[in-house]
Amino acid sequence: MKKTLAILMVFCMCLLTACSTGNSNSSETNVTDSTTGAANNGEKYTLKIAYQYGMAYAPLIVMQEQKLIEKYCDNVEVNWQVLNSGAAINEGVIAGDIQVAYMGIAPFLTAVMKGTPYKLYSGLSGQPMGLNTNDANITSLADFTADDKIALVNYGSIQHIMLAMAAEKELGDAHALDENIMAMAHPDGMQALISNSVKGHLTTAPYFLQELEDDQFSEITSVRETFPEDCTIIIGAAANDLYENHREVYDALVSATNEAMDYINNNLEDTAEMIYENEGVSKEVMLEYMKADGVIYTNKATGLMEIADFMKRAEFIEEAPAAFSDISFEGVQQ
Repeated sequence: MKKTLAILMVFCMCLLTACSTGNSNSSETNVTDSTTGAANNGEKYTLKIAYQYGMAYAPLIVMQEQKLIEKYCDNVEVNWQVLNSGAAINEGVIAGDIQVAYMGIAPFLTAVMKGTPYKLYSGLSGQPMGLNTNDANITSLADFTADDKIALVNYGSIQHIMLAMAAEKELGDAHALDENIMAMAHPDGMQALISNSVKGHLTTAPYFLQELEDDQFSEITSVRETFPEDCTIIIGAAANDLYENHREVYDALVSATNEAMDYINNNLEDTAEMIYENEGVSKEVMLEYMKADGVIYTNKATGLMEIADFMKRAEFIEEAPAAFSDISFEGVQQ
């Protein structure tokens, strides 16, 4: 009897030891690496990126097609999504659903000065942008009546800021035409101009260039002439958490963006091949657009402080950044 009890006690002790060992191993497999954001069990960090329509975002198509972020970091899975506006993208950043955001400089400045948890990591592009009309009697901003609608992508967008800068100079009030604005995505705005649903469309390439090819439309040139020359239109912003806690992925993003810029500027024809179908034009036409005056693909972010100063003066934002470093991560060129 004593021998039987001894055997049972040894057996129970072995079971307890096995359970303890198993629980210890289980907890170790769930430890997260703070540098990459990936678990030790091989789970990859999911990088969610949001951008918008148009040839201004060509570097991102190159990054996707050539898997450049993955090239510089093999522990990342990249999730790309296209949204209609900078406002929608900013909502995603605030909610923690988006780690990298590409948008016009105006919604970026508005959001970052309100405390949205991201900063500029790179410039992306400068693009031809302007106001076209379908009414031959409209030759200046003063010719728009209260009933004449102007389509542009959104209130507070860079197109709105462009209109406001011209209105300040021509009409003495940056907000003189705010009631004329009809918010529409770029393709919808072009269709509204064609159908005479609006009198004007303030948009960017390729839509701006496509409209100028049609003899029934003309440009209000003073709007484009008022805007700072060679100003960066589209930028890339990275979440603070990505920069601070997942540096390996952030550095891969920067390297991938720089490589995409080099590729585009040295391979315009190949890039046109990648993006022309998305814009509904031929490869030859897309190549012409990419060679147009004002089309620039660069990681420099030029003109943001000048735009920020205007936005404060016109009360689009309460405060302008005191220094470029207030809105950008280290290493960004301007």
